[in-house]
Amino acid sequence: MNNKYEVIVVGGGHAGVEAALAAARLGKKTVLFTMYLDNIGMMSCNPSIGGPGKSNLVVEIDILGGQMGHHTDLYNLQLKHLNTSKGPAARITRGQADKYKYRIKMKEVVEKTENLEIIQECIDSLIVQDKKCMGVVSSLGIEYLGETVVLCTGTFLKGRVVIGDVEYSAGRQGENSAEKLSDSLRENGIDIQRYQTATPPRIDRRTVDFSVMEELYGEENPTYFSIFTEKKKNNIVPTWLTHTTQKTIDVTQELLKFSPIVSGIIETHGPRHCPSIDRKVLNFPEKIRHQIFLELESEESNELYVNGLTTAMPPFVQDAMLKTIGGLENAKIMRYGYAVEYDYAPAYQLYPSLESKKIENLFMAGQLNGTSGYEEAAAQGFLAGVNAARKTEGKEPIVVDRSEGYMGVMVDDLIHKRTPEPYRVLPSRAEYRLTLRFDNAFMRLYDKAKEIGLVSKERLIIMEDAIKNIELEVKRIKETSIPMNEANLILEKVGEVQRLTKGVKASEILKFKDVCYSDLAIVMEIKEYPEFVLNQIETLIKYEVFIAREKEQIEKFKKLEDMKIPNDINYSELRGISNIARCGLLEVKPFSIGEASRISGVTGNDIALIIGQLKNK
Repeated sequence: MNNKYEVIVVGGGHAGVEAALAAARLGKKTVLFTMYLDNIGMMSCNPSIGGPGKSNLVVEIDILGGQMGHHTDLYNLQLKHLNTSKGPAARITRGQADKYKYRIKMKEVVEKTENLEIIQECIDSLIVQDKKCMGVVSSLGIEYLGETVVLCTGTFLKGRVVIGDVEYSAGRQGENSAEKLSDSLRENGIDIQRYQTATPPRIDRRTVDFSVMEELYGEENPTYFSIFTEKKKNNIVPTWLTHTTQKTIDVTQELLKFSPIVSGIIETHGPRHCPSIDRKVLNFPEKIRHQIFLELESEESNELYVNGLTTAMPPFVQDAMLKTIGGLENAKIMRYGYAVEYDYAPAYQLYPSLESKKIENLFMAGQLNGTSGYEEAAAQGFLAGVNAARKTEGKEPIVVDRSEGYMGVMVDDLIHKRTPEPYRVLPSRAEYRLTLRFDNAFMRLYDKAKEIGLVSKERLIIMEDAIKNIELEVKRIKETSIPMNEANLILEKVGEVQRLTKGVKASEILKFKDVCYSDLAIVMEIKEYPEFVLNQIETLIKYEVFIAREKEQIEKFKKLEDMKIPNDINYSELRGISNIARCGLLEVKPFSIGEASRISGVTGNDIALIIGQLKNK
């Protein structure tokens, strides 16, 4: 038996899948371990992909050569492009995946990938020698040697499911937990802590009265996650909107004593941006109408996901709450909601490459790093898989910084900013939101995609040509003069009341809110470009001033990132810095002044002292 690999990936969720696919597609002999083969790519909770911040991650994964974006485009129930009336930084796509097809087809992709083996096994421990990870040991006692190991264990490390006062070991309902691997991490100096997450009940669609609910459909021709997706039309399966009532709040308050949060059975923190219904009632007792979205899990199933009713209350409480919600009075629960507590390893123990600072050749990704969400997991898994593969060749890791992508914002936050609950990507976390738009990932990450080497030559040419066309067309529009009368014809056509008193450049006309690129056809030749190219032409001109301002901020950021800190700097002997800064610097070991400035507790004065030390050297 040949048990030697270049990359070992532990875990078959969204992080593990992207890690394994990336490594194998880069030509590395890769093995993916999963506790249950049929659940590769499983969506344990909400069937959605995308949303604010999360959409940006999905398109970044896609442009760099990952799987999630295109896979969601193919196997969804509906897609919607949201916030179209807002500025370009807010516009995103949200998809409702077909959970069954997504999982089955992802398993098919994994199985058909060259250089990739799949083994159904639980991993119990790491093989570590001289602080270097050399492989893993399975629950059957088999040793698998690897040049690198990527851990993507999700909620399975010492997982504990809680429903009311019932608790038992499980990674998620119906599946075993991995009881020994986190002990192995502890033994090798990794700090391990606990988080929890929860999920709502699933109900039988045949027992729901949809007539009293609002139907919300997707779009036949949405903005897809991948610019390379070609479909004549997309599914438009509806979701249904209803609300909690005063009776819901009354029942929940009356039965709150049975909540494991109130009783103390659950002591760990869960995702703040996805609170349970019992926590909503605890924190906002005056609010009555909470939105409840019913989302079909698959065209192959009658299960409806009750989005907005997350809870681990006992079954009889979940039944009672449902009966108080419009349209759900007779709804039958097929799976009760539950919480799961699990071990995770805080990400301050990682380098930006997602390699462990304590165990060389060991990479970590996903919920193991203290995050929530499929998209966050997939993005980390992709980066970890790419960097594990590069490590086997002695190549420098791929690092996306805060000015280049939401991937960079997420990884940087995880390492430098500790949060009391599972981390979720949000637009508010990004300083350069206008630069990190959902629609321009192919422009800002083209060089990274080329460097990684996962994107085909054909797709690289498409991106390169698009970037050149955008630059040339923006330049042409800025240089083309339009007489006053012709310019006013365009404004009149779009219903703009303002009139110009002199001739202007075409770019000045395009800056009017309701003027589109196609409207310029009245006064100048316009060219036929794909929609994703037209979007960039319009955005770069309409928001030119704001983009330029943000570019200046990024240049300042880059200067600090380029001020490298040598490995041999001794923070213990550095005079004048605060003790809290010294502790953070010793723990994180930043590569640059920019990175040091983002460590919690490090002040401007501390940074000045470090810069002074570097200049003295």
